[in-house]
This record gives sequence, C-alpha cells and structure tokens, in this order.
Amino acid sequence: MPNSSAHLGAMIRRDIPPEQILGHARSLAPLLDELWVVEDLPYAGGISQMTSILETTSNVIVGHGIAPAPFRTAAALAMEWGTLERLYPGRVACGLGHGVQSWMAQLGERVDSPLTLIGETCSVVRLLLAGEQVSISGRYVTATDVQLEFPPLNPPVVSLGVVGPKSLELAGEVADGTILPEGHGPAEIRAAKDRICHGQERAGREGEPHRITVFAAFHVGPGDDIVRNPEAPVGFEAVDSEAAPVAEQLMTLFTAGADSVVLVPLTTDPIVALNRAAVDLVPLLRRRLASG
Repeated sequence: MPNSSAHLGAMIRRDIPPEQILGHARSLAPLLDELWVVEDLPYAGGISQMTSILETTSNVIVGHGIAPAPFRTAAALAMEWGTLERLYPGRVACGLGHGVQSWMAQLGERVDSPLTLIGETCSVVRLLLAGEQVSISGRYVTATDVQLEFPPLNPPVVSLGVVGPKSLELAGEVADGTILPEGHGPAEIRAAKDRICHGQERAGREGEPHRITVFAAFHVGPGDDIVRNPEAPVGFEAVDSEAAPVAEQLMTLFTAGADSVVLVPLTTDPIVALNRAAVDLVPLLRRRLASG
C-alpha cells in the first residue's frame, strides 16, 4: 500500500534559464507537494534556485537535487541548508551526491574514494544541522569545534542520491533518506530498500524513518498527451498516449515503497510538459493515492 503521506513532486529541469524558473515554479506549486532543482555543472546554482523558489511560493517543499559532495563542503552545506530551514520551516529537502566524476575532474575536485567523501560529508552535515559541535579528522572532511550559531529548530531531511549497493547501504548508515534517479522501477526500489535496511542495521539504526524519493521520467507526445518515457531502461513498458496508464505505472512506485515521486520531463519543452502533467496526470495520481 502507498504511504499515507506520499508526496508528488516535479523537477525544475536544468536547461530552463534562471529568469524563467520563478514563473514556472509558481504555476506548479499549487498542484504539487515538492519542487526539486538541479545542480549540474555548468548550469544554475542549487542554493540560489532553492532560495528564489521558496521565497516566491508558500507551501511547497523545495529540494536540492543534488548537491555534489566534492563541490560543496560539509560546513557550507549545513550553513546554507540550516539557514533556509530557519527562513522557510518544514519546506527544505536536502540531497547530497557523489557528483558526476567527469565534472568533478573539470573542477579539480575529483577524489579517489567518492564513497568515503559522501559518507563523511553527510555525517558532518547532519550533526551540524542538529546543533552539535563537530570535530573530525577524516580522509576528506576535517573540522575542529565547528558548531552552527543558528541551527534549524527541526533539521531537514538529508538524503543521499545514490544507486550502487555500497552507496545504498551507506545511505542507511548515515542519511535520513535516499534519492533514486530516473529509470528505477518497483523491483529496483524494493532492492534498494533492502540495501538501505542492511546499512541501518549495521549502524544500529533499525526502525528509524528513511525517506525514499524517486525521480520518474516522462515525456509529452503528439497533441500534448502524456506518454511514459518509451526508453525507460528499468521497470516499465511504453504505454499509449493516455494519462491513466501512466498514473497506474507511477502508482507502482509508491506501492513499492516510494515516499515521494518526482516527475522529470524528457522533452524539448519541459515547461509545457510539466504544465500538461499538472493538468492531466497529477489529479489522477491524487485520486489513486487518496483511495489507497
């Protein structure tokens, strides 16, 4: 059964120019629970996008999808995310990833063990957001008596955007949630949850909540009809140009354990695609979620 607090979201795609983001976000926010921004080299910055969307909307959660650990230090992330959470309580979702290694190499930030880096970074970020004083001398992350002056009253969820078996187990050990990228169907979600549970058990965190966010790709076909991405590599077959079968397919992600499904448009005009999804697809999903 889907989680009773399941969320529907949408991705503000990276190729939308910054000056168009706010109007796009305002049109989507009343219909969705979450909006996620992209932080890819060399597109728009994640924190600046989050801040502008949070300021221009009132209720929607805004997610950072996904901050590359080699690109941003643990203390900087904690300061930024903590500030946003204090300014917009309960509306901030934090995603942390390995970073695309070729991009990290372009910046001179590529490391020998991305797994170690993301684990150290996540651990320190969560401690700082919880108001703890942190001293660590890790392989990549070093801090001495660092403590936020203005920690958030309620720390936001920090999720790892990862897919590999070791990374998923690490998410269970050190994070509050996991973000699975496009192309992950029900079987992959269940397998990921098993890995995450192994990590939680290893860290003595059995039974702790762990939020599963799944990015789900789609595109808009001829006549602006909703079509499931026909090249989705895992878990789905192509469907016809009706929204109802797509809603049924997306419901299987919730049934498999997703707490949030974030729609990612694969089309030359992502604004049109998400606007159409908001009209045709989101209401169907709302009804299905409400009926269980």
